[in-house]
Amino acid sequence: MPGAAATSTHGGPSRPVPGAGWALALLLGINLFNYIDRQILSATLPKIRLDATILAPDDPLAQTKLGALTTAFMVAYMCLSPLFGRLGDTVSRWGLVGVAVILWSLATGGTGLAVGYLALFFARCLVGVGEAAYGPVAPAMLSDLYPVDHRGRIMAWFYMAIPVGSALGFVVGSQVAEHFGWRTAFHVAVFPGIALGVLCFFMRDTRTGAAAEPAAAPATPAAAPEPAPSYWAVLRELKGVRSFVLCCAGMTASTFVLGGVATMVQLYLFEREARFTLDENAVAKLEAITDSTGERVVPAAVADKLRAATWPQGMALPEFREKLRAALTEQEFTLYSSWVFDSSPAKGSLTNGTIGLYFGAIVVLSGLFATLLGGVLGDYLRNRGVKGAYFHVAGWGMIAAFPAYVAMLYVPFPLGWVLIFVAVFFLFFNTGPANTILANVTRSKVRATAFAINILIIHALGDAISPPILGLIADYTSLQTAFLSIAFLVPLSGVLWIWGAKYLDEDTARAEAAS
Repeated sequence: MPGAAATSTHGGPSRPVPGAGWALALLLGINLFNYIDRQILSATLPKIRLDATILAPDDPLAQTKLGALTTAFMVAYMCLSPLFGRLGDTVSRWGLVGVAVILWSLATGGTGLAVGYLALFFARCLVGVGEAAYGPVAPAMLSDLYPVDHRGRIMAWFYMAIPVGSALGFVVGSQVAEHFGWRTAFHVAVFPGIALGVLCFFMRDTRTGAAAEPAAAPATPAAAPEPAPSYWAVLRELKGVRSFVLCCAGMTASTFVLGGVATMVQLYLFEREARFTLDENAVAKLEAITDSTGERVVPAAVADKLRAATWPQGMALPEFREKLRAALTEQEFTLYSSWVFDSSPAKGSLTNGTIGLYFGAIVVLSGLFATLLGGVLGDYLRNRGVKGAYFHVAGWGMIAAFPAYVAMLYVPFPLGWVLIFVAVFFLFFNTGPANTILANVTRSKVRATAFAINILIIHALGDAISPPILGLIADYTSLQTAFLSIAFLVPLSGVLWIWGAKYLDEDTARAEAAS
């Protein structure tokens, strides 16, 4: 378990605290399931959209509502993060993280049990409450366990969970939803998450700067601990740290794009590439579906209507949906359309499951290497005297991502997968460096609060609002137009980060001296 460590002349540890590796492993595992949970929702959106018990088939704002499910999570997450971040600077961090992980794991299971849209919305809010108690505390804990010249690599390892967890969320969510239904997909991560939460209660909470306990009591009484600064005092302090401000601004622009696109990309690819053919084989599949009593799920009368209608080969989703609505009554469409969609993929067409598998593989490969390489490169350049190294790595990565992001919206598949790979690689390249900047320019005593403030800002102005905005644009135009309309934020975030490079070294030295 973590214990005390020697301190450097700057107030932080001069070497990793004993047990820091175990702490990193546990927090990495928790972060992994954090992002698995987030992207299971994205991976199952096409199935949720086709579930008439959640959304009416003719709902004109269906995609707006689907985007709002992510906003439900983000609003709870960002609003409560400052509260829990403050607690993380004053109470047992491991206890706080343990309670948080168990709460969000239970709420994830509740998502799969939701009846109706409002229940689904509320369940995602509860997931956000749990993650709010974890998000700002974990990176602050790691920053206090490792010296400043290690943090780029450590943050890269920790945030490696973003691409890997996101990819697993897409793959697991889409595959489970394809074979067992979208509700079952949310139950997969419940028990592993609870187990990780329980392990937190066996960890010791440690703060950097605490010297090893002496063998005997000191001859003179120890000075009273310095009172924690007020929340408003921390805000005023951070407002004067230019690196922190510019890092938050760049992360906000980046998060707006990443959060919105990650939420809607599975639905975008499904609507763009999926094709349907309702032939005799598809109707036979429908007739073979039975419930637990052996009764047919799709009545013979519905199957006869489907046989009698004329179905062109390889229809896109909007065309297929309209023809299906014309062939069935409103009640029949509500009850049986999701079964028809699942049974009617055209030969060679991408399905929700294959899209999730391909996209998940891209995210785990490109995102994993980009996250690790970005952190390692930041440390490498910093240790060789490059001024503002972490800002440069983050900023130029976003500049490189822009052309690939735009191109992936127009290039046909399968070449489109290559452009998606390149875009994802450079969009994740900043993950380690950007979070290292936040850790390095804030004092240890206010670091959890600083991360919490960062979470509030980047999500309130980023991915808390981008999914419903993209959904609203898509409801009146298309998801392709929606994705293109926010493309300018990719190079904007790069420019903001490059701008911050000239302030980083000075702000880092000031924070280390004050720790």
